[in-house]
Amino acid sequence: MILDDITAWNPAPGRVLRWRPTAAARSAANTAPVDPGLPSILQTDHLVAYRRLVRDGGRHRAWTGVATTIDGRLDRAALTRALVRFLRTHDGLRTWFDLDGDVPVRHLVPADAVEFEVVEEPPPADRSLHEHLTGMFDAQCTPGSWPGFCFGVVEGPDSFGVFWGCDHAFTNGASQIMLPADLADLYAAEQSGRDDAWLPSAEATGGFPRYAAEERAAAEAFGPESPEVAEWVRIVADNGRRLPRFPLPLGLADGERGQVVIRTTTLLEGAELDAFDRLCAEDGVRPTAAVFAAVAATDHALAGTETYFGVTVLSTRDRGPYARSQGWFCAFAPVAFEVSAANGFGELAGRAQAALQKARQLAHTPVDVVLRTLVAGGVCRPEDLGSPQLLSYLDLRAFPGSGKPADDNGVHFTGCGRTANASLWVNRDAERLYLLAQVPDNRVAASSVDAYHRELRAVLRAAVADHGPAGV
Repeated sequence: MILDDITAWNPAPGRVLRWRPTAAARSAANTAPVDPGLPSILQTDHLVAYRRLVRDGGRHRAWTGVATTIDGRLDRAALTRALVRFLRTHDGLRTWFDLDGDVPVRHLVPADAVEFEVVEEPPPADRSLHEHLTGMFDAQCTPGSWPGFCFGVVEGPDSFGVFWGCDHAFTNGASQIMLPADLADLYAAEQSGRDDAWLPSAEATGGFPRYAAEERAAAEAFGPESPEVAEWVRIVADNGRRLPRFPLPLGLADGERGQVVIRTTTLLEGAELDAFDRLCAEDGVRPTAAVFAAVAATDHALAGTETYFGVTVLSTRDRGPYARSQGWFCAFAPVAFEVSAANGFGELAGRAQAALQKARQLAHTPVDVVLRTLVAGGVCRPEDLGSPQLLSYLDLRAFPGSGKPADDNGVHFTGCGRTANASLWVNRDAERLYLLAQVPDNRVAASSVDAYHRELRAVLRAAVADHGPAGV
């Protein structure tokens, strides 16, 4: 699996097929009963933004997708059964929201009502496959009707490409990364009639509405006076009274957002990657801490920042039986530590590790409570809270489908909406450490981001240079 732009996926040419609900399934979805309880905290924020965007006539690009290639001729019936089985397992993917009132109302499509039929959707002559898929995702991956996803294949003679896009309300990066291997396992089981491998089941995956209810219950314990909220507020107040931003110019006016373009950069590979592992082992730090230290050193070198301040994305899948679930399982937390006067990279990485340990504790804090407290206390203006600079680290080797063909052939991508930052998604696989950045599409941003990525690569390579080949 790689994280990249949608154009990195190039299946063999063939017919574009889409699985759509049957008329009976659409009718059942439209009349699906209300599922009690509020959306999750992140879902709520997403739904409010979506409703505002629709009201203002904007284009909805808050979807994320994944695609892969499976060898062999397509068995439509087996893939249909696999898709139905997958959706019956994950009730978060059978959800849609009625947004007509002040509070979003969740509806849950009954598992036994899920049925699909296959239709051909050839791309128009003036559009590439990637443009066609993007248009399909724009139109179909929305939270206000079911399905909030788009699934199909590009049917070649000896293999077929599988594509899946989903509104962010119902998924996140980790969920998308797991999906190709899980769906391919279900497809193989439906073809063979055997269930001799681990396959997702409702009992093993925990439903996302259940998670949302647990999250809401846990949030009741937090308020403006909670120590965790106070620590969040202190960190923001000590770092310019605003959420973090990319440290170099991005060619945008204050408060402006620009169209996203995806930029990827390889940071380490081959022997350098082995040296990176040795560096972490010898310094007693996790790879995540080493990545944060390198980013902090880059900020210091290019922008003179004495204290690193960022917001990271952390998984919440360890809270209950959600390790293999489909949904939006993540939280945000601040990471702040001193950069100046560190005695070498190892000491800086140690500071980063201590800050990350604190971040994991603060990740239990409901982010909506933090944001309200920041504004109510006069620490931030509402306009200072949107689109913060994010830094994430994922070890793709740790995912359960790693090494399976559907995972090896996979590409995870996002819809290219608008941004005011150049957030960094750093990823590790068996071959390289690399980053994906969502960058405003203008010349100033391109120049700044290129310079930043070059410096970050140089910082990491200098750090691992002292940890060369084993035995040397």
